[in-house]
Amino acid sequence: MKQHVILLKIVLIVLLSLAIALLLLKGLYFTSVMGGVILLILAYSLYTDQQKTIRRMEHLISNIHYGDLNLSFPIPSSGGAEAELTRSMNEALNAFRTRLYNSVVAEAETDAWQKLIRVLTHEIMNSIAPIISLSETVTERATTNGMNERDYAIMLQAIQTIHRRSKGLLDFVENYRKLTRIPTPTLQIFPVTDLFGDIRKLVSGEKVPVDFSVRQPKLRIYADRVMIEQVLINLLKNAVEACSDSPSPEVRVEAFRRDGMPVITVSDNGIGIVPEALDKIFVPFFTTKPGGSGIGLSVCRQIMNRHGGNILVSSEMEKGTVFTLQFPGTRT
Repeated sequence: MKQHVILLKIVLIVLLSLAIALLLLKGLYFTSVMGGVILLILAYSLYTDQQKTIRRMEHLISNIHYGDLNLSFPIPSSGGAEAELTRSMNEALNAFRTRLYNSVVAEAETDAWQKLIRVLTHEIMNSIAPIISLSETVTERATTNGMNERDYAIMLQAIQTIHRRSKGLLDFVENYRKLTRIPTPTLQIFPVTDLFGDIRKLVSGEKVPVDFSVRQPKLRIYADRVMIEQVLINLLKNAVEACSDSPSPEVRVEAFRRDGMPVITVSDNGIGIVPEALDKIFVPFFTTKPGGSGIGLSVCRQIMNRHGGNILVSSEMEKGTVFTLQFPGTRT
């Protein structure tokens, strides 16, 4: 409705301008002056309409600049283009708030886990290392000094058990230390087709077929290629395991551009993830697989966070799971 009013004002201004020109040619100066006054009123009205829109935009920019993201704009009851623009602006702000909140929460959660892991690994390794060293020393001395066969066998068995369990615990802790050792990405621009080509070679021997597709053949991403390969290989491993028992197992890897941002999805038609676990699968040490370490998906999320991107998951029981990697827009 409002755009129709603005259009009508513009048409009236044009018609009045032509009418005033004709009146001046005919010497009707008083009528021309009156028409000029009406023309000025219409022009000023059109100017104030545009100023209202400009002030709205300035208010939006100012609030975003100073971090006030809780604002929303009232949608004009008149409808039309301005109402649609205002509605789109509010939707964009809501999407931005959601993405910012998720990013901040994920980063804070990761930092907390990393600090806890650093403390735990430091304390555990300080305790385990001397035990390993002592068991090795005692074993060497017992062999050198000698003792009766029965006592030696008992002692040796005990020391070997201590050494084996201590070494196992040390390896266990070292595995979790990976969570605090994610390096800074070495960013470069590269075609997604090249990335998929290399990964296809690595998974060609899997018993579950993996289909790769790039909707835009020239699609490129700005990322650390080695780290993204690690993320995709981890996700593919999980996907293959999830659908290995399906009658017709299938894993798909797709790349495309969504809202101007590169996106890669890894989907399978496996057993799916139970709803109660969906909000926990990126938490360090959480796993639904027997013997799983619970660090793979956490590492994937840390890598995506370091790229300024995000990793999302959706799943439906007995229908499959989809992991979505979102990357910042490609730099040129």
